[in-house]
Amino acid sequence: MDEKQNSNVKILKCGNRTYFFDVKTAKNNSQYLVVSESSFEKKTQARKRNSFILFKEDLTRFIEMLQTIELVEI
Repeated sequence: MDEKQNSNVKILKCGNRTYFFDVKTAKNNSQYLVVSESSFEKKTQARKRNSFILFKEDLTRFIEMLQTIELVEI
């Protein structure tokens, strides 16, 4: 997926993890969210990064699913 621009970036620091919420715009002008987690492993002194893409049309269903999980109260 080719990205056109970075519209908005939010950063959330939680202990040894940092979360990045990047709203991006594709060539076809549709927006999508890239959620990335960066963590630091003390033992190996290595930084790990994981991410996933969430498309705008799926955002409502994604939030609804999170609300059904007992651990998450939104």
